[in-house]
Amino acid sequence: MLKHTLLKIFIGLSVLLGIISSGCANDSSVNTQNNNEQRGEIDSGEPADSVASFQVIMAVTDIAIGKNRLAFAIIGKNGPLIADEILVKLSPLGSAADTYKLESKAVFQTWPKGNAGVYIARVNLGTPGEWIIQAEDSSGNRGVFGASKFFVKETSSAPAVGTKPKPLNNLTIADVDNINKITSALNPDPDLYKISVAQAMNNGMPTIITFASPSFCRTATCGPQIEVISSISQQFGHRLNVIHIEVYERIEIDDDGNYELEVSSLLEVWGLNSEPFTFMLDKTGTVAAKFEGFVSEAELTETIRAILDL
Repeated sequence: MLKHTLLKIFIGLSVLLGIISSGCANDSSVNTQNNNEQRGEIDSGEPADSVASFQVIMAVTDIAIGKNRLAFAIIGKNGPLIADEILVKLSPLGSAADTYKLESKAVFQTWPKGNAGVYIARVNLGTPGEWIIQAEDSSGNRGVFGASKFFVKETSSAPAVGTKPKPLNNLTIADVDNINKITSALNPDPDLYKISVAQAMNNGMPTIITFASPSFCRTATCGPQIEVISSISQQFGHRLNVIHIEVYERIEIDDDGNYELEVSSLLEVWGLNSEPFTFMLDKTGTVAAKFEGFVSEAELTETIRAILDL
């Protein structure tokens, strides 16, 4: 049941994020950064006063009461809308008209390949149930781009910020005769498989943990995500633990080396319904930050430096 349930969720998110990726890659009107111009002018090819021309597409599913990192794209009929920063307003559904409870800036984060990417907004949500998010031009020149509903749960499925998750006894390179049994990375970095989460939570150092499948991820962000944490390991490995956990387990089916893939049971332990998913634990093993979907090296480094007080 776990295998099929999680695979359906993964595939559903992959289709959704594939729309974002293909839209960004194929739209010739998107304003991208090159040698002659700076990204930041909003250019989607849509009429300036056209509210219904855009769709706000949520790219995260695990949204709950408390601190959240919302990721979403804004897609028009001619492709995505890309700007350095926009304004979002949020409110529980059913609130009085024109009464948005929260406002936040949302910063565009480019994905590793092409022009694809999502906006990131950090918000603290106080009540469960259906909410609405409205995206607006932060300069006030173009008004409202679009809106979308999303659901806020009582509690997060994945370990929440401020909680201490269950220790995981994931396999390390010391437990296998071939590193390819614990990762689908084509050129695995051995430093990401030296220690289990359970060991890391007890050695007095902060920990980065990424759940991703480099070879089987459907959004083209999992491989680059492993490259990001490998770079983080090279920079900060003497001051924190960095761990990659493969989403799929190899199940040997005969003596000839043939195997099947099943979703790792470790994802169920932590309540994960999507990939990639990255966590930052402090030195006590408490979740200090979590990132559903791709997280850039710059964003992750900012969090690490805050945790390490650099």
